Formats: sequence, structure tokens, C-alpha cells
Amino acid sequence: MKLDRTSDPVSPGMAPLEPVQVPAVVKAIGIIRILNMHPDSGSVLSDIADTLSITKSHCHNILRTLVAHGWVEYDSATRRYRLSSGIAADSSSALVSRTHLAVIRPIAEKLAENVGYPCILAEPLADGSFLIVHTSKFQDLSILNAPVGYRFPPGTAAQMKAKLAWLPAAEEAAELERWTPVRHSKTSIMDKEVLRADLAVCRERGYARSAGEYVEGFTTIALPIFNREGRVFLILSIGSAAASINPREAEVAGAMIEAVAQVHAAIDGRPPVNFPRPR
Repeated sequence: MKLDRTSDPVSPGMAPLEPVQVPAVVKAIGIIRILNMHPDSGSVLSDIADTLSITKSHCHNILRTLVAHGWVEYDSATRRYRLSSGIAADSSSALVSRTHLAVIRPIAEKLAENVGYPCILAEPLADGSFLIVHTSKFQDLSILNAPVGYRFPPGTAAQMKAKLAWLPAAEEAAELERWTPVRHSKTSIMDKEVLRADLAVCRERGYARSAGEYVEGFTTIALPIFNREGRVFLILSIGSAAASINPREAEVAGAMIEAVAQVHAAIDGRPPVNFPRPR
């Protein structure tokens, strides 16, 4: 491979190197992009190889490497490959500022310790889903918890309400116009006007709440975290069996409001004027 020094930014006093593309890496990226286009159905080896115009054996070797590193999973029954949550977990710190997470994690952990429930931090993604970037470790099976890298699907009640409730009116209306109802449980909200009314209740109450709308029998409380530009960039949530958390709802919500205020002070987050403040 011939290299010249015309664009290497890490060689002081020397002209930089031309951009270099490693064929195996290019093909691995191609595979990931193909699988990302089929998150539910996945893809079979032959289709991936044909799309990339490479041999099945070479494609299989790359796929085996991605599987071994937890970025891709293989279903032997259907012979299909799908992206694994491992790729999201490994990239999550790149999606949210490391500096912000370094500041926010200790506050979330302290909150979890104080209330006795795990705290989940999830980033809203462009497709409407919510990628978990931090979660406290609890062994209690009555507590709704999920690992870093797991994605709550679009329409997940508490997270979605927290994302929308404190938007400016025009932005909320635009989001509701694009909203596609998804029935995750028998109590999931499926009507736009019902959701609009629920968002107004969230603002009045001071936090978003899902009463079995995502997982039946579980209550989840959620609040958005705003960045310096006043945009929601994380959702803080706590969920547990309704019988456990419902009697303590006001206490838990109050502790969450206090924690989010601490986060905003630490990162210079700028919530809207109608956002709840600690009492």
C-alpha cells in the first residue's frame, strides 16, 4: 500500500497521510449498515454477501468476528443475523458527552440509593426509541430494569411523555402529528387527544407517569434532562411493580425532581420556565 504524507493530522511537522480504507473494516461497516436496515427481521448470509458483492466465506468470517465481539447475534433456527445491543452499549458513551455522563451518573446512583429503586438514563434517538446509556444494578425482580445498550421502542409511554410534555406548544403539536400509536399493553394510549390531555396532566403534576402502559403491572416515573441549548437529551426514569412504587410515588417523584435540578445546575442545563423545581 502506497502512502504519502498529505493529510496526517498526528504527525507534527509532516504533511498528513491520505485517508486509508482497510477493506475488511469497510466490509464490516457495510454489514452493520445492512443489519441496521432490518432490525427486526435480520438478514441471512447470502443476502448480505450478495449486497456487498463479496464471497460468502469472507462475509461469514466477518460476521463471526462481529458475533464474537457482541455486536451481532446469530439465530441458528432462522439462520439470520441481527445487530446486538452490544454495539449500542459500546457506543453509548460516544452518543452522550462523556463529560455530561461523568457528572450525571453519580447523581443518578445517589438517587437510586436514596429511593431504593434503580435509575435509568436513556437517550432519545431520531427513530423515536430510547437508548439506555446508564442503569443502576438491582437484583430485585419486582423492579423494572434493563441493561445499557437496550433500546426502549418508539412510543414507550413514560419516556415518550417525558420527552414531549415540556416542549413548546408548536413542537409538541408537530410531534403529536407524527406520532404513531403502539399498543404495548392493554392500557397503552392509542388516541392523540387522550395523549395530549395526558401531557397536560404531566406538566401539572410535575413528572411523566406510565401506569402499566408499557409493561402491565409496572409503574414508571420519568423526567427529561435538558442541555445548555434547552433541548431534551436524556430521560431519567424509575420503574417498579405498581404495588411497590405507587404508595411512594410522591416521595420518589420529589427525589427525582431534586436530582434533575442538581443535574441541570451541574451541566448548565436550561429547562423551560414551567419545568418543576424542588420544593
